[in-house]
Amino acid sequence: MSIAEAGVIDMWGIPDWDRSKIELVISDHLGWEPEEEMEHLLMLQEKINAYISFIESGEINTAIPSAAGKPPIIRVVGKYALSKQAEAFIDRVTEVLSDADIEFEFVLRQG
Repeated sequence: MSIAEAGVIDMWGIPDWDRSKIELVISDHLGWEPEEEMEHLLMLQEKINAYISFIESGEINTAIPSAAGKPPIIRVVGKYALSKQAEAFIDRVTEVLSDADIEFEFVLRQG
């Protein structure tokens, strides 16, 4: 499972650091070289939109009964550091989703 599979939830879990939340993870293995950046951003946007739909439709509570009543976090775990344009995109997504009571973050995978 990865960013390339837009309609699939890559991973989910209840974080140890805050058991009152549900975390949905996007696994992003793609780089941010200029020649692939736009396609990568579009794929990421598609994947994020699928996660938002999963949450807002209530499907999350059917697929993951333990998610009921827990505020969601969408976390993108990336293999490569973000480009400037990708950083701006992540910042904007974070802002928009905050208004919808959905936490969002990008984490650079270590190692």
